[in-house]
Amino acid sequence: MNSAGGDRCHRRVDNGGTSPSTSLERRSSNLPTVSTMYGPQGWADLPDALLHSIASLLVSFPDLLAFTATCPSWRAAFSSYPSESGLSSLLPPLLIQPDVLLCSPQPRPYSSSLVPRRPCHATNLASQSMYMCCQIPLFCHFGNRNGLPCPLDKFIFIGASYGHLILSNKQSCLVVAVAVVDVFTGLSVSPPQLPVPVDEDNQFYHATLTAPLVSPNSHLMVTTRSYNFFWRVGSDSWVRGSKRYKPIRRVVVFKGQVFGTHNNCELFTVHLVPRIRIQKIAVDLGESEMFNRPHFFHTWLVACGDMLLMVGCPRSSPSTEGTFEAFRLDLSAEPAKWVKVKKLGNWAIFISVDERSQALCCMDPERWGGRRNCIYCYDSNKWIACKLGKPLQRGASSRRFNYGSIMQPMWVVPSMLYPCP
Repeated sequence: MNSAGGDRCHRRVDNGGTSPSTSLERRSSNLPTVSTMYGPQGWADLPDALLHSIASLLVSFPDLLAFTATCPSWRAAFSSYPSESGLSSLLPPLLIQPDVLLCSPQPRPYSSSLVPRRPCHATNLASQSMYMCCQIPLFCHFGNRNGLPCPLDKFIFIGASYGHLILSNKQSCLVVAVAVVDVFTGLSVSPPQLPVPVDEDNQFYHATLTAPLVSPNSHLMVTTRSYNFFWRVGSDSWVRGSKRYKPIRRVVVFKGQVFGTHNNCELFTVHLVPRIRIQKIAVDLGESEMFNRPHFFHTWLVACGDMLLMVGCPRSSPSTEGTFEAFRLDLSAEPAKWVKVKKLGNWAIFISVDERSQALCCMDPERWGGRRNCIYCYDSNKWIACKLGKPLQRGASSRRFNYGSIMQPMWVVPSMLYPCP
């Protein structure tokens, strides 16, 4: 009975009947074809435009470290951030303080020699409670004279730019060694030994990079009393500028062009290709308020967005008697002229005690808790914010701007925040 029923069922299929699978195939063949949609399969496949918008919302350096450590594609998107200055102007620079007491909750350099010290301490204004230790190699100018010997023990500080310290050491009366050291990784680059002319006094005043170290046309520029020396990173020799060009001691890159000053009154552009050439810019000083001041002691060049600024302090220190003032270079006039700026807009500027350190800027500081239209500087073992054109609050003490060989506290942007080629 069961067998016969099974045979009848089988015959119904064979005699023109349709199996369920065959029927499904026929119905499917009549449906319109739909192409498969492909999209991000995971976090690593997010598009660069989205990752760039995420990176621009981060407010601290540790956050950016976590971002770049997520995966190689995030790191690549970080490196290709679409901005001339990369992410360097979106976060506050870190305050680097050498020779800091190990047990002090508030770092106070140069305090007691009996208390253990850190070689270097980094303060992040966006997260001040977080401790960050720099990897700068120990050398005697950090106060650690009883520590282990280090190859940089006899080097002196001559500049800081793009997240690197620049150090020099006179090997002989005619040869000087120079080292470029990453502040946070400790990795160093050693240019060829620098030959010093016989008529030079061997005193090196200032050094700066003209671009991030990894840029294809980055140059190290070293200034002495009489000469400008240039080393294209990766080359095997130095180029000495003509003695008829005055030594340039303050350098900034603005809209892809290198600007520098010799003193308050003279402005130059430095052309690096196809050959080293220095050109003086004619500037009308006739009614310039800045240069009519008898005591405008200290000046810094800084690029804030579309403004090239000269920031100055008319006293020997930012005290209750002195104020910071800013002047914008107007290149549309013939000749060019400096125009006083009353407000910095949505910018804050960071100035180090030592004039050989780059002046830095930050856009939209309120996003991380900072203040716009302010000059941040380090004063009496603490950082302070001075409103442009206004004296410090009553009771604020002062630290004289230093130009010696010992490294002072300074503001530094980690080298990884600058754009890669």
